Amino acid sequence: MLKDTYNYPMIFTYSEDEVKIRAVDFEECYSFVEKEKDAVEYAMEILSRTIISYESKKIELPSSTQIFKIELKDNEKLLYLNVWMPYFRGRVKDTYVKKTLTIPSWLDILAKNHNINFSSVLVKALKKELNIEK
Repeated sequence: MLKDTYNYPMIFTYSEDEVKIRAVDFEECYSFVEKEKDAVEYAMEILSRTIISYESKKIELPSSTQIFKIELKDNEKLLYLNVWMPYFRGRVKDTYVKKTLTIPSWLDILAKNHNINFSSVLVKALKKELNIEK
């Protein structure tokens, strides 16, 4: 089951023209921004996308490194980010697959007469069955 929130440390390295951002616990999670005011928002974005990537590949997420184990240089700051994943998962474009289903003809007629969208109903029912709220 997917967790709703994750907490991970991020290191912000400051220079004259940019702020480098990197996750302590994910080698592939790093980037930079030109304006300091954008750093936290962008850090949350890259961290959430990394977590989503792990989830989609069914890779176990690493444990969050404890603060006393992290050494910083003079031009670095540490921030623990709490990302609420339902928000970020909702921003990722869903890829749809075509499915064929079989239903009784009388139910098909009634549903069409009421302009019911079969895909929408199926998605809602599957989410309810899987206890997914999105």
